[in-house]
Amino acid sequence: MNEAQEHPDSVKLIQKLRQSSGQSGQLNYRDFSRIALYDPEFGYYRKNTTRVGRSDQADFYTSQSLGPIFGALVTDAISQILETHVEKSVALKDWTLVEVGYESETGWWTESECPFAKVVRIGPSDEPDFSGRCVVFSNELFDAQPFHRIVYLDSEWRELGVDVAGEELREVFLTELSSEVKEFQSHLPLGTEEGYQLDLPLGTRPLLKQLTGSRWSGLFLALDYGKSWDQLSHDFPQGTARAYFKHKQSPNLIDQPGMQDLTCHICWDWLQEGLDEVGFESITLESQEAFFVKHAGSCIQKIVTANAGQFDPLRQSLMQLIHPATMGQQFQVLWGYRPESYLVD
Repeated sequence: MNEAQEHPDSVKLIQKLRQSSGQSGQLNYRDFSRIALYDPEFGYYRKNTTRVGRSDQADFYTSQSLGPIFGALVTDAISQILETHVEKSVALKDWTLVEVGYESETGWWTESECPFAKVVRIGPSDEPDFSGRCVVFSNELFDAQPFHRIVYLDSEWRELGVDVAGEELREVFLTELSSEVKEFQSHLPLGTEEGYQLDLPLGTRPLLKQLTGSRWSGLFLALDYGKSWDQLSHDFPQGTARAYFKHKQSPNLIDQPGMQDLTCHICWDWLQEGLDEVGFESITLESQEAFFVKHAGSCIQKIVTANAGQFDPLRQSLMQLIHPATMGQQFQVLWGYRPESYLVD
């Protein structure tokens, strides 16, 4: 076993991987990443450890890591979008914020300042249970779902997996496609360049369906990073899945399982189609920069004009969130509105 896999938690997780692999000693990447990320005892997202933030102990940071300014911008955008669709002044105290994610960081508001009627937080072991007027919000949720890996070789798509039986974990070709990939096979491009690799986040659609059940109306809002299906299947020959550890990106997904984050770009087309199927209107995908500039203008103006002529940490944080060279173009925002009439039908 290499040094990176010798951490006690990784050793215990590898034992669980072997137990799940059966006689073959192999797992597809969906099952490998699911266990590595979400095993109740040793999964990356389930352990009580520092994952998100700018400290050396964290592995990555998100827009939400910038604290209250992020909450202020999101809240302003929510108010503006709801007022446009409800066509009247909106009191957020009449709405429930449903925050879906595996890193519910503090810093949005204190409880006394929360502008919503209540906040429902849904973690990896929670079943969605909410209804009525809601704003369902997530930040980097869908990119954290398990995924399959396939490669185009000799005029056919073959699936990659992980051999967990030996002393060291190894990436291998599986003898056949897993059932989920077989079901999706008719959508895969033919005549692709030799060696083209695709990372398929097939679990995002079932998750979206789970979150958009018919018991609530209002706004769906997801901040994440992804591409269109055309881009994923033609512009990224080495795939998009990556590992993150101590703020460093790595293509080695099987190193130190349970100790590093695993993520891949989502397919925005699939989520847009999923929202359309369950009654959402005005479905819009835009860059994080465009989203905040268009929908949180009043909040941005207050930040920009305050403390004019002086260094202002809030202005600096604002630039990190919306500047095209930083998070402004790296992340996208998908949103859609479902009217109350959908519940009546």
